[in-house]
Amino acid sequence: MLRKIALVVNTDKPMALDAARQLIPWLEARSFGVLTSERAATLVGRPDLGQPRDERWAGAELIVVLGGDGTLIRAAQAMAPLQIPVLGVNTGHLGFLTELENSELMDEMDTILAGNYRIEERLMLSVTVEREGKVVFSTMALNDAVISKGPRARLAQLGVSVGDTVVARYPADGVIVSTPTGSTAYSLSAGGPIVGPTVDVLLITPICPHTMAARTIVVSGGEQVVVTVWESPGEVGLSSDGSEPIGLIPGDRVLVSRAPFSARLVRRHTYSFYDVLRRKLANPGS
Repeated sequence: MLRKIALVVNTDKPMALDAARQLIPWLEARSFGVLTSERAATLVGRPDLGQPRDERWAGAELIVVLGGDGTLIRAAQAMAPLQIPVLGVNTGHLGFLTELENSELMDEMDTILAGNYRIEERLMLSVTVEREGKVVFSTMALNDAVISKGPRARLAQLGVSVGDTVVARYPADGVIVSTPTGSTAYSLSAGGPIVGPTVDVLLITPICPHTMAARTIVVSGGEQVVVTVWESPGEVGLSSDGSEPIGLIPGDRVLVSRAPFSARLVRRHTYSFYDVLRRKLANPGS
């Protein structure tokens, strides 16, 4: 049975803070240890629970995320190397990745904390930028790595290779390399397919390509995808999971492959990706 729980709270959302104020005494009454960030602990009136940044996950067996999909993605990035399971509670709008709605939290926690759940492994990306043969940036992503032009730039010339094989050269606004999890995010908006979240593949989707022949390419999850900036009349940047872009210059290579760790999401046994797909995207009113 779980004994120590860490809370990741979106401190910009009043509903997330209210959920934390309700959940903390409920957990403590059942003899669970509770950890959270110093900021969240202060805002919910429990500064004694706040932990320094490098220690707030120490000994935690489960991470409960109170926020939306963005908060869960950031928590998954941090937890993947530690392999700590993450339970998402939606206090935002869409909540496509989260497992519980805020209204379900207190009714479902007894079941979750008794260990009556399953772990869903989600592929994550390792993203590296090479410049003149040297690594100048690296990160991990749950959804996608997006190489795209700036708001005032004209089309960029982007080359795409899979392994050692050149696949395409796109005059385009950009290229998205996504996981199956990210197939329902920016890649979907750019015309890419929806892929079941546990399928072992990567998706390569051009953004507004100036050609009639460009389509999403789906490759094995074990492949390395390389996007090369060949030419750009203006700024080009790399954004991972919606992060602030870092600047790229002609000649830069963005290497994207499976990360050595997967995100571990807590799911109830009744969870169905396709049910969530229907409710959240296909028919939100049902």
